[in-house]
Order: sequence, then structure tokens, then C-alpha cells
Amino acid sequence: MNRRLPALTAARRPSTRRVSTILAGVALAAVTTGCQVSNPVQTDNAYVPADGVPATVGQLAVRDLALVGDGTGTVVVSGSAINLGNDTMTVQIAPQAGADAAAPPSGSELELAPREQVNLTTKGLQLSDVKTKPGGLVPVVVTSSSGGTTVVKVPVLPAKGYYATVTPAPTGS
Repeated sequence: MNRRLPALTAARRPSTRRVSTILAGVALAAVTTGCQVSNPVQTDNAYVPADGVPATVGQLAVRDLALVGDGTGTVVVSGSAINLGNDTMTVQIAPQAGADAAAPPSGSELELAPREQVNLTTKGLQLSDVKTKPGGLVPVVVTSSSGGTTVVKVPVLPAKGYYATVTPAPTGS
């Protein structure tokens, strides 16, 4: 009985192509991981993805707050206001009084029912005597009857693009 035994072969050396591919992969990984050190992940940076600014006063949440006008006096208050509470609240929005102001500037006011959200633009809220040109910031006082007061710097936007229809209501003469 003859048994066949497998022949012993010399150990194979890895091919040059395989070694080159592995080395290229390691080099690529080392080069591209260095990019992360100097370029942080953009989703780690908090930002407001809107034209306006947010403000929170107690149970009142104001989002995308902006003033639309041309800097000649009257501006329209744009944005969204949400009553997060279970009670009706009064909301006041007014420009912050300057240091030399004899009387506080007048603002606009509205009432929000519990859990109500409103579009401020459609409520006809306006501020007068705002002389800041589009692109500037105006300190605005946001007051909630249930939560206090906060001051936010609100951008003034021109009545162009999707704000083209947002204009102050005509005044009677």
C-alpha cells in the first residue's frame, strides 16, 4: 500500500502588490486622520439656522425674532412666539431705551393662550423710531407676564426676498 504524502513546499512570501496595497492604505489613513485635528466636526458647532435670533423668557419661547424695515422709523416684528405654559400670558416686545431717553420707547403687545404658537408677522406687531439700517442689530426687550424680561440683539432685515411682503401697516393721516 502506497500512501501519498503531500509534498513539503517552501513558505510563500507575500506578493509585492499585496504589501504595497497595505502600506498605501496605512499611509492614507495616517494622512487623512490628521485633517480632523485642525478641522473640527461642523455639527459640533451650535448655531441658529435662521435669519433671526431666539429668546426664552420663562414659559415664553420666541424663535427667529427679526425686525423688517429700512431704518427710517417703523419696523415690523417677525418671528414666532410660543406659550409653553398652561396659563395665558401677555407678551411685550419693545426697543431698549437709550441712556438719554426721557421715556421708554413704546412697543407692541399680544396675548398668548396656553400652548399657543403665533406668527408675529401676521399679528401686526410694529416698533416705531427704529433708525438702525438693515444689517444692524437693535437691542430689544422681550417681556412675558409669567416669566420676566430679557434683552436680545435683534437683526434688522430689508423688505426683500421672502420678506418683500412684510411692510409696516399704513398709518392714518
